[in-house]
Amino acid sequence: MEIRQAVIEDLITLQQLGRETYRHYFGDLWHNSDELEAFLAHDFGDEEMQSSLQDASYRWIIALEQGNAIGFAKLHFDQPLGIAKGQGAKLCKLYFTPQSRARGAGSRVFAAVEAAARERQQPVLWLDVLQSNLPAIGFYQRQGMHQVIESAYVTETQTTKLWIMKKDIDD
Repeated sequence: MEIRQAVIEDLITLQQLGRETYRHYFGDLWHNSDELEAFLAHDFGDEEMQSSLQDASYRWIIALEQGNAIGFAKLHFDQPLGIAKGQGAKLCKLYFTPQSRARGAGSRVFAAVEAAARERQQPVLWLDVLQSNLPAIGFYQRQGMHQVIESAYVTETQTTKLWIMKKDIDD
């Protein structure tokens, strides 16, 4: 398995993998398909992706197996924890294909994310996760993260409860 920083040439691969994995894991949670499509068009759209791939305040990490992308992470540095106190590196995305789960790739990519946050001298690594996503919460707890405060993602038609989780990483 190869884990490396993604570059602009990975754009189409990341877009396809992002849309497919997001739909697989989270598509059924959306009450309104138009809102789901708008979310995907924004989060994995050309402008958003190109901008973040070329912006030094972001780090994209891609995992490849036999040359094929199986997962990725998106990290955003110096981000305030919102309603929680502090700031640090926000893990915005950590997605893997269904067939690549539970094989250690997530832990390896998470370690690369944590190393990138340390390299950028971020005091905290944090994220938000669906409260209903117990497998992800368990995974993040195994990586040393803990729940800090409740949050929510709100659209016109629904409110989804989240946990903000963090890990202190300053040395």
